[in-house]
Amino acid sequence: MADNKKTITKKKLPAGTEIAKDKISAQEMPERETIETPQTTAESEKEKGFLGEVAEDIGEGAKMVGEKATELTDIVVDKLKKRLSQAYDAGAKVVDELSQAAQEYVEKYKAESEIKKLKGKKDLLFTRLGYSILKRHREKGKVTESFFNEKEIIDQFNQIEMLDKKIIKTGKQLDEGNE
Repeated sequence: MADNKKTITKKKLPAGTEIAKDKISAQEMPERETIETPQTTAESEKEKGFLGEVAEDIGEGAKMVGEKATELTDIVVDKLKKRLSQAYDAGAKVVDELSQAAQEYVEKYKAESEIKKLKGKKDLLFTRLGYSILKRHREKGKVTESFFNEKEIIDQFNQIEMLDKKIIKTGKQLDEGNE
């Protein structure tokens, strides 16, 4: 019997321009177009050289600007540090002066207050002494020298004298503070 089988053979694929022919459209594909520039190779090389020089100049300029910016920043920072230090020193001096002046006023008015307080105690002692003298005068009709030799009266005189000394000492301190 004869073999009626059909065998399938592989076809070789067409290359290049044969692919372009399509069975459906049966048209050939147009070939690639090349765009030609009017510049010649020498002009192109000259332009590339110029652009390279410009790029180098820009790079150098940027480098110089960066260096100058760093220098200027350092100068500004140094000046700021100096000014801040001066401002701090001036502020500290003002604070010290104010503190010292305030302390002097505190001492002055404290001393004045102390003098007023001592004077108030002295006035109270004088009032008590005067009351004792008045009381004695009413009881006896007169005040004799012996009355002033009594311990109570001598103590009052001594306290008055002590207060006078304290007032003088405090007054001298005030005078020294005002000089």
